[in-house]
Amino acid sequence: MLKRYTLSAAAILALVASPGNASQSGDGGAEMARPTIPSREDYPDAGQAFGMVWHNDSNGKLPVLTFMVPETDNRLWTMHCQKLDNGSVRIANMIIATPRESYAEDQFGFTVRVDDGASIGVLARMLPTQIEGQDLVMPQFYLPNNHSLFPALARGNRAYVNLNGNKFSLHLKGSGDALITFLRGCK
Repeated sequence: MLKRYTLSAAAILALVASPGNASQSGDGGAEMARPTIPSREDYPDAGQAFGMVWHNDSNGKLPVLTFMVPETDNRLWTMHCQKLDNGSVRIANMIIATPRESYAEDQFGFTVRVDDGASIGVLARMLPTQIEGQDLVMPQFYLPNNHSLFPALARGNRAYVNLNGNKFSLHLKGSGDALITFLRGCK
């Protein structure tokens, strides 16, 4: 299912933030070092300038969850349920952002870290979509409806995304209720 999205969010996310690394604290390796929360300087807030919110946009037929600007088509992250013939359910995700050096059909891993938790690795593919009448490729990926990313997003305060060097963060205010409602419909 292809949806139309405005390019304003895509344009800002195509800009790559200056590189930076999450620092680690510890005593030189005698104990497992726990990473600190990444810096917002290294992971700029992708939705703040647009006033984006988490919104459960389920229409009774197909549950949909978006990180979007209310009352517009401006979306950054869209999730929707896909019920498969074998009875299983997966969540189709699309992020309107451009990883570095990526081309159509490229497959790559990226990470999402929620607050100071462990990074969650995700495998995505650059697949075609249409945005404002333009044929583009954007990161798209599928996860089972019980994937560990969803409870992390529902409980956290901020998600830090690293798409092959394109680093940005998303606030998670309101994500809990929206995700719970969305996932209840994805069974």
